[in-house]
Amino acid sequence: MKQLLRDCLSMNEYRISAIIVGYFITLITAMYKYIETGVVDGNVQTLLMTFISIVAGIQVTNHIKEYAITNSKNKAMMRSQNANLPEENEKEGH
Repeated sequence: MKQLLRDCLSMNEYRISAIIVGYFITLITAMYKYIETGVVDGNVQTLLMTFISIVAGIQVTNHIKEYAITNSKNKAMMRSQNANLPEENEKEGH
């Protein structure tokens, strides 16, 4: 089963999926505890908030990484276009 998951998912997706599975197990446990006792333990609440923070942090990090990669590609493209402009202007002038 573990090998099947690794074949289907990339390493980042596999890690995030493990976090999501852990979150849902904790959430189901918290809901069961709430139904039985009417109270959710503070440690479980903290654990659920930690899972949410981890997923949000991963998403923010991925967006920043994509922005940085796109920005660096755009700068490289602009440099190559600017490097070609003077050569074209010199050819037109002569």
